[in-house]
Amino acid sequence: MARAFSQSEQARIRARLLEAAAEAVLETGFKNTPVEALTQSVGISKGAFYSFFPSKAALWMAMLSASEASMRAELTAIVDGPPEGLLDRTLRFLFAASTRPGLQAMRDPEDLAWLLRALPEGALASARADDDAWFAALLDRLIARGAVAADTSALAFAGIAPTALAIAQGEALTGAAHEAVVELLIEGLVLRLSPSR
Repeated sequence: MARAFSQSEQARIRARLLEAAAEAVLETGFKNTPVEALTQSVGISKGAFYSFFPSKAALWMAMLSASEASMRAELTAIVDGPPEGLLDRTLRFLFAASTRPGLQAMRDPEDLAWLLRALPEGALASARADDDAWFAALLDRLIARGAVAADTSALAFAGIAPTALAIAQGEALTGAAHEAVVELLIEGLVLRLSPSR
């Protein structure tokens, strides 16, 4: 019988699994990373993995949640920062978010499709509702700071981040024009969302 992990060991192993997942995602993606590769890198058995996460998809969701929490903290700091260029900085952050290690694998349409199929029923709807509520609160803060027009749709504002991810997924199609297109989109959004339009 295998020995049980102490609470400190559980916390350390869980953190190491999340780190291993973030590294593996960049190398092989969600779908193509076997659980055994993750467990070997942290020194636990495949069976022990399931005492930390019920599935490989649950690990990816935990990794994405941790990345999202970090991004939300950074975005909040931006919104609480200097008022000059606040909307522009906010939008640039959102469009660059998909290059972060925790989210970069979501740029691969096959990996994203695998993850969406592997999610438990209702998980995607729950995540979207949470994102919508969080971005609505962020929008309220931007409006209160005078960076965004008061009549901006919360639903449309919440859709900017996933739209930025979709655009990042299409980078292979836009090729050399990708950065210029993103720049045009950011400039257009700043003009449209600005209270002085």
